[in-house]
Amino acid sequence: MVAESSMGSEKERASKEGKKKIIDKILSDAEAEAKDILTYAEKQVQEIMSGTMSEANAMREESLKKGRQEAATEKNRILSQARLDSRRAILEAKEKELSAILDETKAKLKDAKKIPDYDEVMRRITMEACTSIGGGDLSLKTDSPGIKSLEKEVKSLEKEISKATGVKTKLKLVDEGISGVVVESEKGVVIDNSFITRLERRKREIRKDLADIIF
Repeated sequence: MVAESSMGSEKERASKEGKKKIIDKILSDAEAEAKDILTYAEKQVQEIMSGTMSEANAMREESLKKGRQEAATEKNRILSQARLDSRRAILEAKEKELSAILDETKAKLKDAKKIPDYDEVMRRITMEACTSIGGGDLSLKTDSPGIKSLEKEVKSLEKEISKATGVKTKLKLVDEGISGVVVESEKGVVIDNSFITRLERRKREIRKDLADIIF
């Protein structure tokens, strides 16, 4: 009986030890699996963090690159605008100077005393206009200095114009306050050789010549 009781105790102890080993094995495997899961999770977190940082750095670099490009573009725009403004200011200054000179010239052209070789100039522009119109009965519209200059040349001019055009010419002086001369035929054909009109006709050429001299 004692022997059987002892054997029963041994079996029970062996059974308990076996169960403990099984439990320890299960716990050990579970712990190892948990460690593996934790390791994998940490690796995933690191990869995600690394990817996020890389993406953030890439975005930062792209932002900086874009900022530098925008800054360069703005700089170029400002410089281009400054150059345009500078050129515009220079052109405006030149234009102002040229306009002032032309206005002064116009004022002088209204005063016979300020026109060099006035009598010769009046004779030349009158002859030019009268031959261009073809001669005939012509009205010479001018001002009092013009009449005074031309009246002593009328007969001579009539002969020269008649010879040049082949048409008998008669000239009539009319004071209309015009500096220079405007010639009108009986048919209403007009040749404007007033000093102001002649200046306007040659304004572009004169402005260029002035610009070359002044600037």
